[in-house]
Amino acid sequence: MSWIREQFTFHDQQRLLTRLAERVKAFQGLSAAEIGDVLANAEKCTFEPGMAIVKEGNIGAHMYIILEGDASVAKRGRSGDVELARLGGADSFGEMALADNQARCATVTALTPCILVRLNDQIIKSRPEIGVKIYRNIARVLSERLRDADEALAWRL
Repeated sequence: MSWIREQFTFHDQQRLLTRLAERVKAFQGLSAAEIGDVLANAEKCTFEPGMAIVKEGNIGAHMYIILEGDASVAKRGRSGDVELARLGGADSFGEMALADNQARCATVTALTPCILVRLNDQIIKSRPEIGVKIYRNIARVLSERLRDADEALAWRL
C-alpha cells in the first residue's frame, strides 16, 4: 500500500484558504495570502483506511492537516497500542516533527479515506514572518495537548 502525493491546484488552494484560516489552529492569525504561500509549498496526500500516515519511532519532518476523513493516534504501551485521540477535519498532527525533525512519538492511522495537507519547514525557513506565526500557533496547540494529558494522567494516579 502506498499513499498518493500531488500538488495543490490553484482551484484547490482557493477553496482551502478560507476554510483553513477559520478552522486550523496552526493557521490562526495568518492572512489569506500567507496561507496561500504555505499551500504553494505543501503537498496534498491521500490515504486509504488502515494505512499508517506516520509511524511511531520514524524520523519525521512534516506536519499534517486533515482536510477530509478521520484518523486514530496510537502509542505503544506496556500492554500494546493505546489510542490517544481520534482526529477529523481541520485537526493537525506532526507539529513536533516540523519543529525538531525527531522521531515520531505516536502512530497515526487513517480510519476512513483521508485527504491531508503535508507541510515541511521550507516555507518557515524562507518566510520567517510566516514561520513565527505558525510556530506560535503550534506552541499553543502543544500546550493545550500537554494540559489535557496532565489532566488525564492526574485522574489515573
